[in-house]
Amino acid sequence: MAKYKNPVLACGEHKVTSKFGKRTITVNGKTTTGQHNGIDLVALKNGKSATDHIIAFADGVVKISKYSSSGGEYVQIDHGNGNLTRYLHMKNGSRTVKVGDEVLKGQVLGYMGSTGNSTGAHLHFDINVNGKYVDPAPYLEGTKEFDNTPNIIKQWQLAAIADGFKFPKCGADGKWGSECVSVSKKAVCKRRITHKYPNLTKLVQRMVGVDVDGKFGPATKKAVIAYQKKNGLAQDGSVGPATWKKLLGVK
Repeated sequence: MAKYKNPVLACGEHKVTSKFGKRTITVNGKTTTGQHNGIDLVALKNGKSATDHIIAFADGVVKISKYSSSGGEYVQIDHGNGNLTRYLHMKNGSRTVKVGDEVLKGQVLGYMGSTGNSTGAHLHFDINVNGKYVDPAPYLEGTKEFDNTPNIIKQWQLAAIADGFKFPKCGADGKWGSECVSVSKKAVCKRRITHKYPNLTKLVQRMVGVDVDGKFGPATKKAVIAYQKKNGLAQDGSVGPATWKKLLGVK
């Protein structure tokens, strides 16, 4: 029997039937070799393989709860800061959560099944960090944890979106790209147009350490000039592309 510090099966005991990484499988008589982006688990009860309730790995918000031809009945949870988990092949009709639900670690999400592209009842569990699948085993074992450091670029993107800017291709993905460059050239915070960008102004105020009211007044301008002087930037008191990049830690 095996146990995880951070289980995703309610009974807490399991066996691994397929690890993360390259593998060869046969489904419906067809053999394929490829990357397995998660880990497959079967519950153990009294030392024998069994089915069990599936529980949330960590607190988060349900991003997807639906059926797909490959994953079957499944749930995806957004844990913030680019951390996502998925729970695949649930039993038909067993999903207990819907999109937008806030869930807590250990909360029941559904029941093990064999829906979708599956050879038998099991749970496929995977973790995606900033757009890349990673081996879930260290996280389940408790030797790795999600990075809870706020993604400041994502915060800036969300503030810009709230102020009317758009990122049609990337959205608020937390990564600095061409759309961010374009928006930074337009999202110039300075006193004469402060009424246009209250959310971006609040972000600036938090970063330079002044009262956060969303109004780019004399105190904010003075703090921005001091920040620009300290960091070798043009001391104009407005937050343009160069100052944005420094504030956001963009290289």
